[in-house]
Amino acid sequence: MTSIQIFALALLAFAFLLSLWRHINLGLAVLPAAFVLAEVAHIPSKTLYAGYPTQLTLLVLGVMFLWNHVQESGLADKIVKNVVKLARGRVYLLPWVMFGMMAMISGIGALPAAAFAIIIPVALEIAKRENIRPSLMGIICIEGGCVGGFSPLNPWAALVSTMARNANIHFNSGEFFLFNAVLGIAISLMAFFIFGGIKLFHRSTPYRRSEAQSIPGSTQNPSLSLYQLASAASVMVFVVMVLMNFDIGLTGFALGFALMVAFPGNAKMLIPKLPWAILIMIAGVLLYVHLLDFLGVLKEIGDLLGRMNSPVLVRVGLAFLGTIIANFESSSVAVLGLVIPIAIKSISSAVSTTGATFQLAILAGSIVVMCSSPFHIGGALVLAESGNNERTYKDLLIWVLCLTVFLPLLAVFVL
Repeated sequence: MTSIQIFALALLAFAFLLSLWRHINLGLAVLPAAFVLAEVAHIPSKTLYAGYPTQLTLLVLGVMFLWNHVQESGLADKIVKNVVKLARGRVYLLPWVMFGMMAMISGIGALPAAAFAIIIPVALEIAKRENIRPSLMGIICIEGGCVGGFSPLNPWAALVSTMARNANIHFNSGEFFLFNAVLGIAISLMAFFIFGGIKLFHRSTPYRRSEAQSIPGSTQNPSLSLYQLASAASVMVFVVMVLMNFDIGLTGFALGFALMVAFPGNAKMLIPKLPWAILIMIAGVLLYVHLLDFLGVLKEIGDLLGRMNSPVLVRVGLAFLGTIIANFESSSVAVLGLVIPIAIKSISSAVSTTGATFQLAILAGSIVVMCSSPFHIGGALVLAESGNNERTYKDLLIWVLCLTVFLPLLAVFVL
């Protein structure tokens, strides 16, 4: 590695440790570091700003803008009440109901990012009202989307399948989905018990609360106001458009703006409630990662791994590389596209279909579980809906750091 590449990694580590020590927003620490690195490496501002995560920023803002209407109108209260009824008042089932809904939406072909945008705001609203730890609900929801993402109908699975078959590697889509489903459920169970799921069993009583008591602020009148009806219609249009592959953030802004025009008196607090601090954090980190990519740091690490003589060490090294990059790259498809081709080269043609499929499933599964990272679409939406909760941020960060270490070590024993 060159001296500038080593300096870039050292500066990132310094900024990260400084933000933890002084309890500063990580984005505010990394943005000046990106400026220093750009000046030292003589990178023009135009190149620096090209790494700004415009699409991710608009996605988070658009989804939250529309969902704030749902909250302001009171429709969120009614949605929560009905989902709680679906679980028959068993609070411990609520995260798993969300897991199933997320897996179903992704499983029928929607990109997991679309499922995140549809389900996470509802799930975190339920967590708020039912006193479920946001990190517990968020991680289990995200894992549901990841499990569905490897359905044979989903583009994630199609990408891995196409690359394997183009390289003449034996591959079974059904087994690939099954292996990742087992991994996703196992990780979800770990999150459930680590983040307080045991306590939810003590509140698993039948749902008997009245209409007025079930949700604070709700009324005994079951009819919907005009604002609630318009919000419900907007959410349904949003879901349909997202599943038709319209841009998620811009769709949310368009529908949210229409509601603001129609109901201006109810929209005064919508803009201040948007998660600006979270967006600063995400923008700073992803700008810096863009500079690392521009300087060839990530490619250099990948090339070093590719030159190893041991196929097992190559795949384990790739698992480490993939999980690290996936923490900061908002597109899991991009990381899969980077790691899987190198991994395929290390798989012998003599390996059985089940063996090759299992190896790719471990690698792919290790990458996509990082969607819980606070710098990823999934984790960012969880943070945004939890109200910039510092505890939730720490939960997600420690969780993905542990997975980043644990999953590649697991690969040592199974690959």
